[in-house]
Amino acid sequence: MKWQIVAGASLVVVLILVNLYVWDIWPFEGENQQILQIRKKFLPRILRRGPLVLRKENFKQLSGYQQYVTPADPAVQSIASTLSSPQEAYQVAVQWVWVSDQTLHGVQEKWLTPHEFLTQTPNYPTNPVPGKVVSDCESQAYTLVSILRSMGIPATDVRVVVGEVNFSGQIGGHAWVEIMDGTKWLQLEATSGPYWDDEEGKLYDSPGYPYGYFRKHKYPGLEVWAYFNDVYYYNPSTGQGNAPASWRQLSAVSPA
Repeated sequence: MKWQIVAGASLVVVLILVNLYVWDIWPFEGENQQILQIRKKFLPRILRRGPLVLRKENFKQLSGYQQYVTPADPAVQSIASTLSSPQEAYQVAVQWVWVSDQTLHGVQEKWLTPHEFLTQTPNYPTNPVPGKVVSDCESQAYTLVSILRSMGIPATDVRVVVGEVNFSGQIGGHAWVEIMDGTKWLQLEATSGPYWDDEEGKLYDSPGYPYGYFRKHKYPGLEVWAYFNDVYYYNPSTGQGNAPASWRQLSAVSPA
Protein backbone atom coordinates (compact mmCIF):
# COMPACT_ATOMS: atom_id res chain seq x y z
CA MET A 1 0.00 0.00 0.00
CA LYS A 2 2.83 2.33 0.91
CA TRP A 3 4.56 1.90 -2.44
CA GLN A 4 1.28 2.63 -4.24
CA ILE A 5 0.96 5.95 -2.37
CA VAL A 6 4.56 6.84 -3.23
CA ALA A 7 4.05 5.85 -6.85
CA GLY A 8 0.84 7.86 -7.04
CA ALA A 9 2.49 10.92 -5.53
CA SER A 10 5.41 10.58 -7.94
CA LEU A 11 3.03 10.39 -10.86
CA VAL A 12 1.28 13.58 -9.73
CA VAL A 13 4.63 15.39 -9.48
CA VAL A 14 5.62 14.21 -12.96
CA LEU A 15 2.31 15.35 -14.42
CA ILE A 16 2.66 18.75 -12.77
CA LEU A 17 6.19 19.16 -14.11
CA VAL A 18 5.14 18.11 -17.60
CA ASN A 19 2.21 20.49 -17.47
CA LEU A 20 4.44 23.36 -16.38
CA TYR A 21 6.92 22.55 -19.13
CA VAL A 22 4.24 22.45 -21.82
CA TRP A 23 2.64 25.69 -20.71
CA ASP A 24 6.02 27.33 -20.39
CA ILE A 25 7.00 26.45 -23.97
CA TRP A 26 3.77 26.29 -25.96
CA PRO A 27 2.50 29.87 -25.56
CA PHE A 28 5.87 31.25 -26.66
CA GLU A 29 6.22 29.30 -29.89
CA GLY A 30 5.22 32.36 -31.94
CA GLU A 31 7.40 34.59 -29.82
CA ASN A 32 10.38 32.33 -30.49
CA GLN A 33 9.86 32.91 -34.21
CA GLN A 34 9.84 36.65 -33.56
CA ILE A 35 13.08 36.37 -31.60
CA LEU A 36 14.66 34.40 -34.42
CA GLN A 37 13.67 37.16 -36.82
CA ILE A 38 15.15 39.81 -34.52
CA ARG A 39 18.45 37.93 -34.33
CA LYS A 40 18.72 36.97 -37.99
CA LYS A 41 17.14 39.99 -39.69
CA PHE A 42 16.50 43.11 -37.65
CA LEU A 43 19.72 43.57 -35.67
CA PRO A 44 22.15 42.64 -38.48
CA ARG A 45 20.38 45.11 -40.78
CA ILE A 46 20.60 47.86 -38.17
CA LEU A 47 24.32 47.29 -37.80
CA ARG A 48 24.85 47.14 -41.55
CA ARG A 49 22.74 50.22 -42.34
CA GLY A 50 24.17 52.44 -39.63
CA PRO A 51 27.24 51.18 -37.77
CA LEU A 52 28.48 53.20 -34.81
CA VAL A 53 31.20 55.44 -36.22
CA LEU A 54 32.95 55.78 -32.88
CA ARG A 55 35.79 53.38 -32.22
CA LYS A 56 37.56 51.94 -29.21
CA GLU A 57 40.08 54.78 -29.15
CA ASN A 58 37.31 57.32 -28.55
CA PHE A 59 36.75 55.93 -25.05
CA LYS A 60 40.29 55.73 -23.70
CA GLN A 61 39.73 58.44 -21.14
CA LEU A 62 36.94 59.95 -19.06
CA SER A 63 34.95 61.93 -21.56
CA GLY A 64 31.92 64.08 -22.20
CA TYR A 65 29.75 61.11 -23.08
CA GLN A 66 28.39 61.07 -19.54
CA GLN A 67 26.57 64.34 -20.16
CA TYR A 68 24.12 62.43 -22.35
CA VAL A 69 22.70 60.56 -19.36
CA THR A 70 20.26 63.11 -17.94
CA PRO A 71 17.91 61.72 -15.27
CA ALA A 72 16.95 65.23 -14.13
CA ASP A 73 15.70 66.30 -17.56
CA PRO A 74 11.96 67.21 -17.50
CA ALA A 75 11.12 65.04 -20.52
CA VAL A 76 12.91 62.08 -18.97
CA GLN A 77 11.23 62.65 -15.61
CA SER A 78 7.82 62.93 -17.27
CA ILE A 79 8.18 59.41 -18.67
CA ALA A 80 9.82 57.99 -15.55
CA SER A 81 7.00 59.27 -13.31
CA THR A 82 4.51 57.02 -15.14
CA LEU A 83 6.57 53.84 -14.70
CA SER A 84 6.93 51.49 -11.77
CA SER A 85 9.56 48.97 -12.88
CA PRO A 86 12.57 48.50 -15.16
CA GLN A 87 10.43 46.14 -17.22
CA GLU A 88 7.99 48.96 -17.98
CA ALA A 89 10.85 51.30 -18.87
CA TYR A 90 12.22 48.75 -21.29
CA GLN A 91 8.81 48.32 -22.92
CA VAL A 92 8.75 52.07 -23.56
CA ALA A 93 12.25 51.91 -25.07
CA VAL A 94 11.56 49.07 -27.51
CA GLN A 95 8.80 51.18 -29.05
CA TRP A 96 11.32 53.79 -30.18
CA VAL A 97 12.18 53.51 -33.87
CA TRP A 98 15.77 53.05 -35.00
CA VAL A 99 16.65 55.54 -37.74
CA SER A 100 20.19 56.12 -38.96
CA ASP A 101 21.98 59.39 -38.29
CA GLN A 102 22.56 59.68 -42.02
CA THR A 103 18.82 59.78 -42.64
CA LEU A 104 17.95 61.91 -39.63
CA HIS A 105 20.84 64.39 -39.66
CA GLY A 106 22.69 63.97 -42.95
CA VAL A 107 25.87 62.93 -41.12
CA GLN A 108 27.31 59.58 -40.11
CA GLU A 109 27.27 60.22 -36.37
CA LYS A 110 25.44 62.67 -34.12
CA TRP A 111 24.58 62.25 -30.45
CA LEU A 112 21.35 63.84 -29.24
CA THR A 113 20.42 64.72 -25.70
CA PRO A 114 17.58 62.60 -24.34
CA HIS A 115 15.44 65.74 -24.29
CA GLU A 116 15.88 66.34 -28.02
CA PHE A 117 15.49 62.66 -28.78
CA LEU A 118 12.21 62.39 -26.88
CA THR A 119 10.59 65.73 -27.66
CA GLN A 120 11.94 66.93 -31.00
CA THR A 121 12.69 63.95 -33.25
CA PRO A 122 8.97 63.11 -33.72
CA ASN A 123 8.65 66.45 -35.55
CA TYR A 124 11.91 66.44 -37.49
CA PRO A 125 11.23 67.13 -41.19
CA THR A 126 13.76 64.36 -41.91
CA ASN A 127 11.94 61.82 -39.74
CA PRO A 128 10.73 59.09 -42.12
CA VAL A 129 8.05 58.02 -39.61
CA PRO A 130 6.57 61.35 -38.42
CA GLY A 131 5.24 61.37 -34.90
CA LYS A 132 7.51 58.55 -33.73
CA VAL A 133 10.49 58.98 -31.39
CA VAL A 134 13.47 58.07 -33.56
CA SER A 135 17.26 57.83 -33.48
CA ASP A 136 20.00 55.22 -33.45
CA CYS A 137 21.52 52.90 -30.86
CA GLU A 138 23.43 55.30 -28.64
CA SER A 139 20.48 57.69 -28.24
CA GLN A 140 18.21 54.81 -27.31
CA ALA A 141 20.75 53.37 -24.88
CA TYR A 142 21.59 56.49 -22.88
CA THR A 143 17.97 57.67 -22.89
CA LEU A 144 16.83 54.35 -21.42
CA VAL A 145 19.54 54.63 -18.75
CA SER A 146 18.40 58.21 -18.07
CA ILE A 147 14.82 57.01 -17.51
CA LEU A 148 15.94 54.16 -15.24
CA ARG A 149 18.10 56.53 -13.21
CA SER A 150 15.20 58.98 -12.94
CA MET A 151 13.03 56.15 -11.63
CA GLY A 152 15.45 55.72 -8.76
CA ILE A 153 17.74 52.94 -10.01
CA PRO A 154 21.10 53.59 -8.30
CA ALA A 155 24.02 54.70 -10.46
CA THR A 156 25.85 51.58 -9.32
CA ASP A 157 23.20 49.37 -10.92
CA VAL A 158 22.62 50.61 -14.48
CA ARG A 159 24.95 51.69 -17.28
CA VAL A 160 25.39 52.39 -20.97
CA VAL A 161 27.75 49.96 -22.69
CA VAL A 162 29.63 50.81 -25.88
CA GLY A 163 31.58 48.19 -27.77
CA GLU A 164 31.78 45.77 -30.66
CA VAL A 165 29.06 43.19 -31.31
CA ASN A 166 28.38 40.33 -33.68
CA PHE A 167 24.77 40.22 -34.85
CA SER A 168 24.52 36.96 -36.81
CA GLY A 169 27.83 37.54 -38.59
CA GLN A 170 27.45 41.32 -38.96
CA ILE A 171 30.19 42.89 -36.82
CA GLY A 172 30.41 46.53 -35.77
CA GLY A 173 30.22 49.16 -33.05
CA HIS A 174 27.09 49.34 -30.94
CA ALA A 175 25.61 50.78 -27.73
CA TRP A 176 23.32 48.91 -25.34
CA VAL A 177 22.20 48.94 -21.69
CA GLU A 178 23.01 46.78 -18.68
CA ILE A 179 21.12 46.70 -15.41
CA MET A 180 22.01 44.80 -12.26
CA ASP A 181 19.73 41.77 -12.03
CA GLY A 182 20.34 40.16 -8.64
CA THR A 183 24.10 39.69 -8.63
CA LYS A 184 24.62 39.74 -12.42
CA TRP A 185 24.43 42.30 -15.18
CA LEU A 186 21.46 41.88 -17.54
CA GLN A 187 21.66 43.25 -21.09
CA LEU A 188 18.75 45.28 -22.48
CA GLU A 189 18.60 45.79 -26.25
CA ALA A 190 16.28 48.72 -27.04
CA THR A 191 17.17 48.64 -30.73
CA SER A 192 15.59 45.21 -31.11
CA GLY A 193 12.34 47.11 -31.67
CA PRO A 194 11.15 48.69 -34.96
CA TYR A 195 13.60 50.18 -37.44
CA TRP A 196 13.68 52.15 -40.68
CA ASP A 197 15.48 50.54 -43.60
CA ASP A 198 17.14 53.31 -45.62
CA GLU A 199 17.73 51.24 -48.74
CA GLU A 200 14.20 49.91 -48.96
CA GLY A 201 12.54 53.08 -47.66
CA LYS A 202 10.42 50.97 -45.38
CA LEU A 203 9.55 50.68 -41.70
CA TYR A 204 10.08 47.19 -40.30
CA ASP A 205 8.12 46.34 -37.18
CA SER A 206 9.52 44.29 -34.32
CA PRO A 207 8.31 43.72 -30.74
CA GLY A 208 11.89 43.62 -29.42
CA TYR A 209 13.50 41.04 -27.19
CA PRO A 210 11.48 40.28 -24.05
CA TYR A 211 12.85 41.76 -20.84
CA GLY A 212 15.11 39.14 -19.30
CA TYR A 213 15.91 37.42 -22.59
CA PHE A 214 19.63 37.65 -21.89
CA ARG A 215 19.32 35.91 -18.54
CA LYS A 216 19.47 32.65 -20.48
CA HIS A 217 21.20 33.74 -23.68
CA LYS A 218 24.67 35.12 -24.20
CA TYR A 219 24.73 38.69 -25.40
CA PRO A 220 26.61 38.73 -28.75
CA GLY A 221 29.29 41.19 -27.68
CA LEU A 222 32.88 40.82 -28.81
CA GLU A 223 34.56 43.61 -26.86
CA VAL A 224 33.53 46.37 -24.44
CA TRP A 225 35.10 49.78 -24.95
CA ALA A 226 33.43 51.68 -22.10
CA TYR A 227 30.70 51.69 -19.47
CA PHE A 228 29.14 54.93 -18.25
CA ASN A 229 26.18 56.74 -16.76
CA ASP A 230 25.74 60.22 -15.27
CA VAL A 231 27.90 59.38 -12.24
CA TYR A 232 30.36 56.65 -13.20
CA TYR A 233 32.69 55.80 -16.04
CA TYR A 234 34.89 52.77 -16.63
CA ASN A 235 37.17 51.68 -19.45
CA PRO A 236 37.95 47.96 -19.09
CA SER A 237 40.98 48.02 -21.40
CA THR A 238 42.78 50.78 -19.50
CA GLY A 239 41.24 50.35 -16.06
CA GLN A 240 40.52 54.07 -16.02
CA GLY A 241 37.41 55.47 -14.39
CA ASN A 242 35.66 56.19 -11.12
CA ALA A 243 33.23 53.27 -11.21
CA PRO A 244 32.70 51.00 -8.18
CA ALA A 245 34.26 47.57 -7.88
CA SER A 246 31.05 45.89 -9.07
CA TRP A 247 31.64 47.39 -12.51
CA ARG A 248 34.81 45.36 -12.82
CA GLN A 249 32.56 42.31 -12.91
CA LEU A 250 32.42 42.44 -16.65
CA SER A 251 29.57 41.18 -18.77
CA ALA A 252 29.81 37.75 -20.30
CA VAL A 253 30.19 38.54 -23.97
CA SER A 254 30.58 36.05 -26.76
CA PRO A 255 29.63 35.78 -30.43
CA ALA A 256 26.12 34.52 -31.14
